Amino acid sequence: MSELGPLTCAGCGLLCDDVVVSEIAAGVRVAPDCSLGAAWFSERMRWADRPAATINGESVDVDVAVTRAGQLLRGARRPLVHGFDGATVEDARAAVALADRLGALVATEPLDAPWRGAPAVPLRGASTATLGEIRDRSGLVVIWREDPETTHPRLLERLGLEGGRDRTLVVVDDADTGTAGSADIRLRWPRDRDLEALVTLHALERGRTAGAADLGGLYERLTEVPHATFVYGPGLTAGPGGQRRTLALHELVRALSRERHVVTLELPRAPGTRGADDVLAWQSGYGGKVDFATGHPELVTATQPLDDFDVTLLVESRAAGGLVIGAGVEVSIRTAIAGVEVSGTVHRLDGVPLTLQAPLENGAPTAAALLMRLLEEVQR
Repeated sequence: MSELGPLTCAGCGLLCDDVVVSEIAAGVRVAPDCSLGAAWFSERMRWADRPAATINGESVDVDVAVTRAGQLLRGARRPLVHGFDGATVEDARAAVALADRLGALVATEPLDAPWRGAPAVPLRGASTATLGEIRDRSGLVVIWREDPETTHPRLLERLGLEGGRDRTLVVVDDADTGTAGSADIRLRWPRDRDLEALVTLHALERGRTAGAADLGGLYERLTEVPHATFVYGPGLTAGPGGQRRTLALHELVRALSRERHVVTLELPRAPGTRGADDVLAWQSGYGGKVDFATGHPELVTATQPLDDFDVTLLVESRAAGGLVIGAGVEVSIRTAIAGVEVSGTVHRLDGVPLTLQAPLENGAPTAAALLMRLLEEVQR
């Protein structure tokens, strides 16, 4: 292929929209140079060679696969709809409509990971901002146990934290990362004491404790600027107690915002999950995990993992792509690849909607179209 672009790349949640893609003997190259972007385009171009649909591993016609998938979903006692790593907003809307009809649980994150606890943001809310606001207004950016130099390679550039910057970058992390190496201030705080750190900073704001020396220094810097940002992600929220730590962060931000403007920027696990969470919030009033089993949406606040599902529908997951239906991989249907074969809307990590282009458009069905066909099937 010749050069394609500029395109929007969904290799990470930054969704850079100035990417040019070219093919060389060794694979795919993107400019500006980015290993995540090259891997994203290369992987999805290989997906085009997969069968259109399979049942128990055997190739079948798409119509046959849709019929079988509809039978499985109609007979489900407790269905689960999850995945969304590479989903567009249009895909997520169709998935939520189908889940509503099925009485399914919708989850935008894996359920087999260590249980993080009841969701913090739907229960408490969050103070957020766009990349542009943070770049133009934040005098202090605190990155809490994340390495965007690896996971979101152009984030520091987007936040104005490269070159002759007039703001301070603080990294809280006991690991030696590329981002930590770029920090103006490095706090080597142990991972198992994150909750203690956030609660201590909150107590300092309320004048109740002297706190640890390192945290006292961070608190003083937070009080010296009119606008500050906390950047966080799975490093803080993943694993047991993750939502409790998230809640502590948002409580701290709320307290600090009484006399200054403090915001958060979450680095999502996968690009598609931000848009899927937003769609869930629009359609149901909640994000993250929403259960339609009772006939109306309910926020899942269980304190133990959920595992009583008999049929799952995996929507545009990073591991499988397309749609996968069944207790195992009984039915698999290849979908048009958003950002390569079909256009679609995605949300950047700060919630700004962007369009994925379709440089190699073909006739493969989109996930949204297939999900609406499944909705028709289950309504028969």
